[in-house]
This record gives sequence, structure tokens and C-alpha cells, in this order.
Amino acid sequence: MTSDRLRIPVLVPLQRRHYQLLFASMVLTLFGVGAWAIYLAMQTLALDATPATLSSVVAWTGVGLLVCSLIAGVVADRVAHRSVLLAVLVVNLAVTLTIGILAFVGHIQIWQLSVSAFVLGASTAFFFPAYTAMVPTLVPTEDLMAVNGLEGATRPTVQQALAPALVGALIGATIPAAGAFMIAAAYALALVIVLGLPTRPREESQHPNPLRDLVGGFAYVIRTPWVLSSVAFAAVMGLLVTGPLEVLLPALVREAHGPGVYGLLVAALGAGGLVGSMAMGSITMPLRYLSTMIGAWAIGCLPLSLVAFTSNPWILGPALFFYGGMIGAGMVIWGTLLQERVPLKLLGRVASLDFFISIAFMPVSIAMVGLLADRVSPGTLFLAAGFGPICMAALIAGVAALPAVKRRSNVVDATPDTTDEALPPTTPTEGAAAK
Repeated sequence: MTSDRLRIPVLVPLQRRHYQLLFASMVLTLFGVGAWAIYLAMQTLALDATPATLSSVVAWTGVGLLVCSLIAGVVADRVAHRSVLLAVLVVNLAVTLTIGILAFVGHIQIWQLSVSAFVLGASTAFFFPAYTAMVPTLVPTEDLMAVNGLEGATRPTVQQALAPALVGALIGATIPAAGAFMIAAAYALALVIVLGLPTRPREESQHPNPLRDLVGGFAYVIRTPWVLSSVAFAAVMGLLVTGPLEVLLPALVREAHGPGVYGLLVAALGAGGLVGSMAMGSITMPLRYLSTMIGAWAIGCLPLSLVAFTSNPWILGPALFFYGGMIGAGMVIWGTLLQERVPLKLLGRVASLDFFISIAFMPVSIAMVGLLADRVSPGTLFLAAGFGPICMAALIAGVAALPAVKRRSNVVDATPDTTDEALPPTTPTEGAAAK
């Protein structure tokens, strides 16, 4: 008799042993990433560093991510996924263990922390394209929505809540070096788990030059309407939303209510993301997937405009919960579409390009808000954050309409997908309706 323990839709993929291993390795890696951010800050401050020094150390993580994100996609499409994951975890284990030992014996220095931040940022850039590309080789198409719902709920819970809490408590009760050893232990366990994954040789690339592969990834995105329109929308949304949320909202709320209230608002946003991801992962892919995904993102941003009129936490809390839920739900659809419709031989590059654009626009948005802060009122910027994505969604609906189509399984030997060329023909009316 089949156990009913895993009948919750988003948990069904965990019945597959190989996905269990892959998921466990992802959870431990997320724990390491989230915990390292806290450890890095605490260890740097323990060296009597100034806020400016701390900022410069932490910034190297983002530099590593940004510099390596595109080449990481090429590697994911040319090298066996299991081998990439193993290499990343070996590097992470070596770096965190070395830093922990140096800190324990009292020989840790700022430059060493900066180098470690860069290396771990770079390794994170390599881990997730390979992970994303490996999922559809272990999980059937019908379970990909559940997979992305589960992962969408797990990522913020582990990386932003559990990991900082545990390593922070350990460091507070002992010494900073203990935090590094805890992180090293997590990476060591992930390494052992990945050894149990199957090895599937990669198909030989058509181009011996990796640069040609990188260009091929860009070409696929440009010629594939549903990918291009989705990435363009996400880039504009990130440009309009990131700065106000990361810079203006904490300043406004802390000034009006104090840091404690801001923490609760961030928690509401995270809770919304968890609920939205789990809910979307529990249903089947909507037939009109593109309109549902972009619509969820656009409508989710709309409540951000309320910050232009009030700082009342009883209003902003539900607004941020709704925003988090809609973003989380849309991300489940997006992750599923990538794994289901992008040819496996291109999936690593497309995933890394998506990742690159998302992180590249974060500092641009923050810098833009810094430049505009003295010239434009915060309310105006939040109105743009709320209504700008709606306008972008309307533009995509008119320019890049796509038909509602049946889902299809991804296969290793799939030819490059040009979407409309590879799908049943549709009339202009049907295409516009699909948006």
C-alpha cells in the first residue's frame, strides 16, 4: 500500500530517490550561502572593521556572482552536471574550512575574507545553472511544477531564515570560527550526497570554442519570443522595484516605526513568497502560462504603490505578503517553463543568463534610486514600482503575444526551440488572448 505521507502535491517529487539527493544537496548549499553571509559580516566586524570595510568585503560576493554567472552556464551545458556540483562543493569545503582554521588560530585577515567572498560567490554562480539543468533529467515533466513550488518555498526559508538564525546563534554562543566550521560541515555533507547522484555524460558541443556556446545561448534567448519577453519584463521589473524596496522602504519604515517593524514587514514578504510558491506548485501548469506568470508579477507589484500614501504597517504588511506571493507563484511557472521547454543542451546557458540579468539590475536599480532620491519624491518612485510593471505587461501583451499551447516534455536531443516556429500555428486573436 502506498504511503499517504507524500500525497501533498509539492512533495510528490521527493518520492524519487535521485531527486531526494539533489534536493538535499541544494538545501545544504542554500544553508551554506545564507550562513556564510552572516559569518562573513560577524568575522569582519570581529576584526574591528569599519562599516566601509565590511561593505567592501561583502561586495566581493556579488562580484564573484556577476563575473562568473555567464561562463557558468556554458560550463553547465558542456560538463556533466554531477561533476560541476562536486567541483563547486569541493571548492566551498576547502575555502570555508581554511577560513575557519585561520580564524580559530587567530591569523585571519581582511584580504583573506575578501578572497573567500569572491570565490564562494563565483562557486554559487556555477552551482545553480548545473542544478537547474539536472532537475529535468531526474524528474518527469508532470512533476516539474511541484519541484519548482517546493524549491521556491525552500530557498527563502533555508537561505534567509534558518541559516542566518542557526549560524548567528552559534557564533553568539561561541566564536566566529565555529560558524565557519558549521558551514564547512554542511558543504561536506552535501558533497557526500552528490556522490550518490547518477553520472550522465554530456552531449559533445557543436562548438569547441566556449565563446561560441555563450553566443549561442544569447541567440536562443533573442530568437525565442517567450523567453525574450519574460526576461525583458523581469529586467524592467527589477530596475523599477529593487531600489525602492531595498533602499527607500527600510529608510521610510525605520524612521516612522523603528527597525523592529521593518523586520516584520520583511517577514511578511518572505511568508508570502512561501505561500505563493507552495500554492502554485500544488496545481498543474496553467494553459495560458505566459499571461499567468507575467500577470502575477505585474499585479503583485501593484500594492507597492501604497507606500506612496502610507507607512502604516497594517497596510504595508498585507501588501508585501501579496507581492511576495505573486512573485513566488510566477517564479514557479518560470522555473518550470525553463526546465520543460528549453532544450537540455541550452538550459544551463539560459538559466545563467536569466540569473545574470536579475543580479546585474539590482545594483543598477539601487544606484538609480540613490541618484534620484534628492530629485524625486519616494512616493513617485513607489508609484513607478507599482504601475510600471503593469505598463510593461501591457506592452508585452501587444508586441510579443504567444499562443496557449500544450506542455511538452524536454528531451536531451531536442533541437533549438524557436517557440512559435516549433508549435502549432495560431491566429493573431488567439495569440493576443494568450497574454
